[in-house]
Amino acid sequence: MSDATTYNKELVFTKLYHASRDRLYNYLHSYTQDTHLLQDLMQQSYLKVWERMGDIQDIEKALPLLKTIARNLLIDVIRRRMKEDTAWLETVQEEAHQLITLPAENSRASLQALDTAIAQLPDNCRQVYLLHREEGLSYREISLRMSVSVSMVEKHMSKAIRLLKQELITNGELVLVLVAVHRLL
Repeated sequence: MSDATTYNKELVFTKLYHASRDRLYNYLHSYTQDTHLLQDLMQQSYLKVWERMGDIQDIEKALPLLKTIARNLLIDVIRRRMKEDTAWLETVQEEAHQLITLPAENSRASLQALDTAIAQLPDNCRQVYLLHREEGLSYREISLRMSVSVSMVEKHMSKAIRLLKQELITNGELVLVLVAVHRLL
């Protein structure tokens, strides 16, 4: 590749990047608020476009390609995560089925592990979790009580569940907690 061709390729790519980065960010952000995932998807998208820069002369024609690439990468990530979550859920269900005959003492210990994990949550996450799970308030009712938006309540709840899951998996208590909760129902 000649120096002039390389320079032209870089120039077109730079123009494409500056013309599209904010729009691509906003497009992907409408589907995920995970900043790290967002940055990875943008980087992968631009890398794939860079690999095709020899065929691209006009940035207006590259914009739909960039959006399509980003959308396909996002779909791939969602599919992969769904498979991982499904596999994890199947494993937990199998283990829960095997442990359903645990003595009541193990159930109490597991519920204590859950209480300990809840106590370690950040204040807002713990408050949202307890208001929703223990008092049965809706996200809207919680948002009114805490004077925050419903989306903020959703974020706190999502974070609380993620942190609880991490803590209970780390301590090997998740399946036992699920069995204990199942017995209470």
